Amino acid sequence: MRAALLPVVFIVLMAPVAATAHGLDHTIAGDRAVVVTLTYDDGAPFSFETCEVTPPAADAPSQVGRTDRRGRVVFLADRPGDWRVRVVAQDGHGADLTVPIGADLLPSQDHAAGPTRPVKLVTGVSVLFGIFGVVALLMSRRKP
Repeated sequence: MRAALLPVVFIVLMAPVAATAHGLDHTIAGDRAVVVTLTYDDGAPFSFETCEVTPPAADAPSQVGRTDRRGRVVFLADRPGDWRVRVVAQDGHGADLTVPIGADLLPSQDHAAGPTRPVKLVTGVSVLFGIFGVVALLMSRRKP
């Protein structure tokens, strides 16, 4: 009797059984992603800093991670609306951006950060000349 069961036990033990406990399936596909690139004023990338992406009308982020070495945050929008991208560095630098996503699930327009460093410099110098010009004008009127 035992000898008759031995081949059955052997077949049962050798039968392929799906081992899903450690399985990991994957799919590789090209898709249109939203790419937010962050750099410091001098052009250095905002690399490996903490970031989170929150969909419109959601309280919790749908993606949490770090920027890549080029300072990019990449995500796939699954609904239109204003997406929030928060990036924070350990030294306190950071940004809290709103990325409007259109019906085609892409940014509704290209966004660029504020003025560049040379434009900021020229603006600052112009403001200083303006202030000194007003002060000089006021002081010249006081003289009899």
